[in-house]
Amino acid sequence: MISFSKTSKADLIGILSTSICLVHCIATPLLITFGAGFFTNPILQYLFLIVSFAAVFNATKNVHNTKIAIFLWISFFGFLFSTLLEASYHWLEYTGYFFAILIIVGHILNMRYCKQCLTQNKDEN
Repeated sequence: MISFSKTSKADLIGILSTSICLVHCIATPLLITFGAGFFTNPILQYLFLIVSFAAVFNATKNVHNTKIAIFLWISFFGFLFSTLLEASYHWLEYTGYFFAILIIVGHILNMRYCKQCLTQNKDEN
């Protein structure tokens, strides 16, 4: 059976929620043309931001690699500001996509780093 640490669970949730958010943002214009306007509800946007914050917070809480932690937080805040300000500046929609991809990459890097740490700790014992 596969066992996941708290950090890897947070990374999996972060990857999943950010991927769903990215698909949501890309697919919403198409869905609106088919009459599915409920996808534009701002509550979904805030829900994605809250889940993303919780995932980054939990993933970086006990991480010893500060570079990955900083990368995740910069990516999150870029995503946050892009998402919240895209109504005023439409070009921020594209930076939001960019930062969402960076969050996914950051979580993947964090999972790999944590996996290496677990393997090294088992080898040392």
